[in-house]
Amino acid sequence: MTPRLSLLACLALPLLLTACTTPAQRITSNLTELGVPPRQAQCMGGRLGERLSIGQLRRLQELTGLRAERFERMSIREIANKLTDERDPGLVAEFLRAGVGCLI
Repeated sequence: MTPRLSLLACLALPLLLTACTTPAQRITSNLTELGVPPRQAQCMGGRLGERLSIGQLRRLQELTGLRAERFERMSIREIANKLTDERDPGLVAEFLRAGVGCLI
């Protein structure tokens, strides 16, 4: 394999693996990166993966970049505050519903 092809393969592999993940897996990963405990993130990921629209999933994914800037954990409430958007109140409602449901 030429160096160029091996570089291309190395760059393409993460993209292919990401394409194979489910919305629930991506949500779980994003929530964990934001500081949600892994067990709770997994529970919430499953619930949110079934209930959120594509646009809502993208909005939640955008928060992962915010975490990199803060270098500290975010609480469920802090994440909900960042998700608050008057154009889509359903996103925060579903997020909080999943968060509370996964604590019980």
